[in-house]
Amino acid sequence: MIGVGESIVLEWTPLNACRRRLVFEPRDLGGWTRTEEERRDEEWRVVDREVVTHVELESSGSDGDSGVTTYRGP
Repeated sequence: MIGVGESIVLEWTPLNACRRRLVFEPRDLGGWTRTEEERRDEEWRVVDREVVTHVELESSGSDGDSGVTTYRGP
């Protein structure tokens, strides 16, 4: 589980493209700031940013079970 004030980061490398990531940071006023970034010249550069009200992260466990965890801003 994510603790108060912790960010969620997802990074990936598309085929034939620069590395990208999504960063969800909790806001003091509630919700999250979602920032999409692209890796260029050894630096992360912001591509897009918006405030979102809630974030869900779904993943499959090693035993094949899937679960949904919902994270909400402070």
